[in-house]
Amino acid sequence: MTQARGTHRVREIRIVASSAALSAVVAVFACSHQNAGRSEPASVVLRVGVPGLSPTNPGAGLRQLTQILSVEGLARLAEDGRLEPSLAADWSTRNNGRSYLIRLRPGVKFHDGSPLTPGIVASLLPAAMRETFGPIADDVEQVGVVDATTVEVRFRRPSPFLFESLEAGIRKPNAIATGPFVAVPNSTNELRANDVYYGGRPQIGEIEVETFPAVRTAWAKMLRNELDMLWEVGPDALSSLEHSGNVGVFTFTRRYQYALALNTAAPVLKSPAIRRALNMALDRTKLVNVALNGHGLPSSSPIWPRYWALDQKIHESDAPDLVQAAKVLTGGANPNRRGALHFTTLIASDTLYERLALEVKRQLEGVGIEMDVRAVSQDEQLNAMRHGQYEAVLIEVISGPTILRPYGFWHSRMPGNPGTFGNRSVDEAFDALRNAEGESAYRNAVVNLDRTFKEDPPALFLAWSVRARAVSKRFDVQGEEGRDVLSTLRFWKPTGGRQQASRH
Repeated sequence: MTQARGTHRVREIRIVASSAALSAVVAVFACSHQNAGRSEPASVVLRVGVPGLSPTNPGAGLRQLTQILSVEGLARLAEDGRLEPSLAADWSTRNNGRSYLIRLRPGVKFHDGSPLTPGIVASLLPAAMRETFGPIADDVEQVGVVDATTVEVRFRRPSPFLFESLEAGIRKPNAIATGPFVAVPNSTNELRANDVYYGGRPQIGEIEVETFPAVRTAWAKMLRNELDMLWEVGPDALSSLEHSGNVGVFTFTRRYQYALALNTAAPVLKSPAIRRALNMALDRTKLVNVALNGHGLPSSSPIWPRYWALDQKIHESDAPDLVQAAKVLTGGANPNRRGALHFTTLIASDTLYERLALEVKRQLEGVGIEMDVRAVSQDEQLNAMRHGQYEAVLIEVISGPTILRPYGFWHSRMPGNPGTFGNRSVDEAFDALRNAEGESAYRNAVVNLDRTFKEDPPALFLAWSVRARAVSKRFDVQGEEGRDVLSTLRFWKPTGGRQQASRH
């Protein structure tokens, strides 16, 4: 669930990923699906280039693509964080909101051809919740079969927070799931259409994936009609692609945000007043324009800006206040009363991180704060975060679109926390939200959580990242408003001018 660039239920933040490691993930899927999704020779092949794999993002590329296209849950997340039916046809509540009766969608089969039944869901869901959400699964009292089409999920108390855990992916051992695509046996870079998909066989018969060291390399191959899609285009390359006549560029706000995590045990940052002053000194709109080429969304808390329970009014005062920040920093809260406040930020050796850090540094200098920037290796960064041997560290964290994700990272007792992030007041606000019963109490708890992140900030939240999928206009891409266009890939189809892909 919650992670810094892809950390899943482990006591660390995995920072480095290579194309070989990502290919290995697809290989695992392929080996487990010897009989899955068999189809006739594909008439349409989508050739996907995965360029510029960030050394800090193990969630990029093949693993994410396989996860998105192969695995489904009972529900999927709308852009406002609400749940929408997926493998579930619908649901209703009983037992004063503690229980959900979930009626399964008819005709769903796993990639191995076996049907999705209430019994299988009841046996798989508890483990799926625990794998995805860790100790939160302790709040599930029971998952049981009601009848031939219905399963009951009973929580220990009624809670909108717990209900969001129904998005957990349903898959059998060896990663056999129900999605529209399945990994090709004995291949590390191919997916094939699932012939028995309940929503109908995708128009695209096969997906071939190739990795590239940089966007420009993949882009050149795409211009030669040797690729059909660039998996993810970052802010450095996005502007140059947007005006291409032969490529459609589909931007979306990722559910990740850049944040400057602060070590609240470090003497220089121990005071909440000092950390509030740092927050007040930042002009996030300017930071997005300068460091991200305008391709980002300013953020000042880990709560998704479109979240249904978020009170937007609380963010109306997010504009920088340099006068007040300077007043705090020259007062008694500054532990270095003889001079400027000084601390060091660790960053990964990455151009984007360097630009973000340097712009934060420049803005903080405006109120007399000296921030050194030090690029370190992944091992150094991991070790520093585990043992608290840092003052600040610049990271990218998955936070949206529900509260479950930031809970799993910033709560000190969650496995997704590297061990030194967060603080006691944030823990208490999260716990109150987790225990809130009913929608009204939950909204109040979200407001309190948002306020806590401002009053006792464990980090400076900077911006939500914006990315794009670039797709050749040889494909008719069926978009869905408010979502990453990849979610509609099974509906894509070639236009009349489509040239067939050659096998690699």
